[in-house]
Order: sequence, then C-alpha cells, then structure tokens
Amino acid sequence: MPTGAAAAPLLEVSNLRTVLPTGRGPVRAVDGVSFSVDEGETLGIVGESGSGKSVLMRTIMNLLPETVLIDEQSEIRFAGRDIRGMSPAEAKHFWGKEIAMVFQDPMTSLNPVKKVGTQLTESLRFHLGLSRKAAVERALELLNMVRIPEPRRRMDQYPHEMSGGMRQRVVIAIALACEPRLLIADEPTTALDVTVQRGVLDLLAEIQATRGMAMILITHDLGVVAGRANRVGVMYGGQLMELADTRTLFREVRHPYTAALLASIPDLNQPSHTRLATIEGRPPDMVNPPEGCRFAPRCQHVTDACTAGTPAFVSLGDRDRGVRCILPSALEGAPAHLPQPVLTEI
Repeated sequence: MPTGAAAAPLLEVSNLRTVLPTGRGPVRAVDGVSFSVDEGETLGIVGESGSGKSVLMRTIMNLLPETVLIDEQSEIRFAGRDIRGMSPAEAKHFWGKEIAMVFQDPMTSLNPVKKVGTQLTESLRFHLGLSRKAAVERALELLNMVRIPEPRRRMDQYPHEMSGGMRQRVVIAIALACEPRLLIADEPTTALDVTVQRGVLDLLAEIQATRGMAMILITHDLGVVAGRANRVGVMYGGQLMELADTRTLFREVRHPYTAALLASIPDLNQPSHTRLATIEGRPPDMVNPPEGCRFAPRCQHVTDACTAGTPAFVSLGDRDRGVRCILPSALEGAPAHLPQPVLTEI
C-alpha cells in the first residue's frame, strides 16, 4: 500500500437487495443498500421498526431462510474477501471468529434447555479447539469480563434463572468468545430498563476499545448512538436515507426523515405535559411500496418531483456523507426549512 493511502474498509456492502417471499407477494426488505465499516469504528444503523435494519444484518450474517432471494449483483466483502462466495466448510469457521452478532432478545437467542456454561464452551471448543478444561476456564474469564457476579455458579444455571440484563451479558460473552473483528449488536438493550441499558452499552464500548474491534450498533433510537457511534446510517423502507459522521448528522440534517426522528426525541427541558412530536402516517407497505421516495407519503416537504422517480443515494463529498433526497442534492448545506431539533442525550 502506498505511503499515506487510506486503509481498506473491514466490511464493504454494495448494492445489497434482499427479497422476502410472502403470501401477498415479494417484499424488498433491503433495497439497494451500500455502506462500509472500518477497523475499530462503530457504525450506528437507525430507523423505525420494519425499516429493514435487522434483515440487513441477518443478510450479512447469512441467517435468513433459503427461500430468501439476494440479488446476484449484491456484494458483501469482509477484509477483501467475498463472504457470499464462501463454501460451507469455510463459512462454519468464519462466523463467530471473524463476525459475531448480539441479538436483541436473549431469551430466544439462548437455548432454554442448556446451561449457560455449556452454551459458552460450545463455540470455544468448536472454533478454537480448546480442551474441556481450557474452555471452562476461558468461559469463566468471559463471564468476569462482562461483569457477571459468581461466574462459577452462573455457569451451572439455565437462562431462565437469570435477570434480563444478566442474560444479555451472557449473549455478549458468547459473541465475544472467539474475539471477532466485527461485532453486530442488534438492538442489544431492547426490553431492558434505562439503568441496565446504559450498563450494557458502556460494557460494549469498553470491550470494543480494549480489543480494537469494529461494531455495528442497530437501534431505533438516535439518542443511543449520539455518543456511541462514529458514523450513523438512517434507514427507512428498506433503503439507506442518510449517512454521516455522528457529529455532522446532528448538526446538519439533510433528510426530512432524519429531521423527523430527531424532532420526536423528548426534550427534558420542555414543560410537563408538552405534546410529543410524532411522524404522521404509517411506514410503507413493502409489498406495494409508494411510487418515488419511500418517505414521500409522510414527508412535510413533498413535491411532485418526489413521486416521479426513486431518488438515488447521492454522495455529498465523501463516503462519510450521503443522502437519498432531491432537496439536499439540489441545495448547498441543510435546507433552511427543515426542523433543527435540540437533542437530549440519554
């Protein structure tokens, strides 16, 4: 590599399209999404429920049923390697060692009839070839790392014997067991109270900093990624609507959907009983998506041009800044008529 040249991204996703067959017709759950993740950085993926965030990550992780269709032109490359082209023998030692995932519901991602110790040691013995004794010692280290008290006793417990926050820490320990280079955290704090949420997010950030690991943090809450992601991608209707480094995104909104999400965050400085801002309308029916921009039916700034054709995702200078909207692509800087909400970090 030439001196001064930028390092290649760790993960590159290009023009990813995932189609789910349903009784009503095909659903384009992910429709032309492209992004990259560098070594050691955190990318936040934000959007409402049904925006395609989880399907996007499950496509990357190859965790979808065989009936799901992925466009042949879609590319997923990890450290320059074509993930989709791997053989089954290569893939079984790739997942977990190179890319791992923390799921949003630990009660469904943990096996309810297996003890925690068994679930921790399985991947260690399979991927790393450790002996039973060495795997147990490593499992105890992992439980200590995620700050679970009395790790030896917890090893002999079933998931239902633990609290929600503790189960989520076990899931994190399993995901980190083989020291992956990239961790995908899919709504890792769902159904946890605010105090436990912060503890889990702080733990992920600490482990990431210690190991130099890259992370994709999926959430519906912009407040969660405000101080925890280097860059943020905003998804809606299966498409990436806006991408920017975190500081820029909150200071210079380019897409009306991003602005609406920011405006809907409660402001603790407002008087009590102040009416919360909402996004009018409903998310699109992905079997019959609207013509043109997916957000057009709910957008306060819609014009005839918005429904004339699907807006392209336009780069605004470099890979860290892009938007799928005709307004910003025609203007310099953020449109003055878009709301500029005050963010209260949580």
